[in-house]
Amino acid sequence: MDLGLDGKTALLLSSTNGLGFGCAQALAAEGVNVVINGRNIDRGMKAVEKLDGNAYFVKADISDPDDRKRLYEQAREYLGPISILVTNADGPSAGAFTSKDANDWQKAFELVMLSAIDMVQYCLPDMLNQRFGRIVNISSTSAKEITPGTTLANSLKPGLLGALGTLARENSSSGVTVNSILPGPFDTDRIRKYAVKASGISDITTDQALKLYADKTPMKRLGTVKEFGALCAFLCSQYAGYITGQSIVIDGGQVNLLF
Repeated sequence: MDLGLDGKTALLLSSTNGLGFGCAQALAAEGVNVVINGRNIDRGMKAVEKLDGNAYFVKADISDPDDRKRLYEQAREYLGPISILVTNADGPSAGAFTSKDANDWQKAFELVMLSAIDMVQYCLPDMLNQRFGRIVNISSTSAKEITPGTTLANSLKPGLLGALGTLARENSSSGVTVNSILPGPFDTDRIRKYAVKASGISDITTDQALKLYADKTPMKRLGTVKEFGALCAFLCSQYAGYITGQSIVIDGGQVNLLF
């Protein structure tokens, strides 16, 4: 299926590995010129190589307002008008409600909310001028169902869905769509890093811990980065022009949305 994306341009935040990189891979495979972003230069350059040169890397910390502005400016210099924006951020620090002070909340707000909102404000005028735009926000199932021990994410991610849902409806006749993808458990470096600790069993391997994690899901497996990227690419495609203001869960049926 030709997604109609050849020659389009995309800026992807926090996209040198994991789900963000999966989106970059899927878009680049469709002929999209992409700018990927992260804080680690070595990882960024390796990611560019994996994209077969159809990409450019900008080192920037998206929790920093000045870095966000520079990221946009460098991306636009490389790409020209930006037609696709994929927002993404590392999760804010975990911890109970009473463990978080005002500074923790402010830092998390800057990272989760303002990183996406600022980049949308920068990129939206180009999209409106082109009468075509795709904004895809990578969120989490914690925006739909509370995850124990992640107070900041549980609080701020639903707020961002509300902001972007409002944007989607305000621009519903403009050719610009705005959607969020809410991933459940995926086989990424991030989940591998915490798998053993999350299992509560100290004397098992990472692969054994991942299997325990996967067995708790209805499909008895973790999602793949390729599956996630394919959904992102479809939402950016010519066929998804009637999908906007949606929060799409991709988690193998783990979150019960029917009741």
